[in-house]
Amino acid sequence: MRGLVIVLLALVAIASFSFIAVSTKNINDIKTEIEEKPKVIEFSTFTSAICEDKDDFVQCKDEFFVNCNGQVSKAADAAECNGIKYDVPKTLGFAVFEKGWKDPRN
Repeated sequence: MRGLVIVLLALVAIASFSFIAVSTKNINDIKTEIEEKPKVIEFSTFTSAICEDKDDFVQCKDEFFVNCNGQVSKAADAAECNGIKYDVPKTLGFAVFEKGWKDPRN
């Protein structure tokens, strides 16, 4: 009976030591993650009308753009921003104006 009690106490001691060792490792990992500053990502999307002069008219169509950390590019030219993957949606905006039309954005 004594031998059984000693074996059980040894198993409890080993289990306790293992639990403490694992807990200490997890606490150190959490402290390391907290101490590291999170990476700030600037990411936004927008559409803009792109206009071209044709023979007797001005043709405008919407295009989809991405701002990735201050760098603006057409969404079709890049499909990822700092690990953020995105699908390029179809833009449906389209307009035709007379030749003398002035773009109010200019």
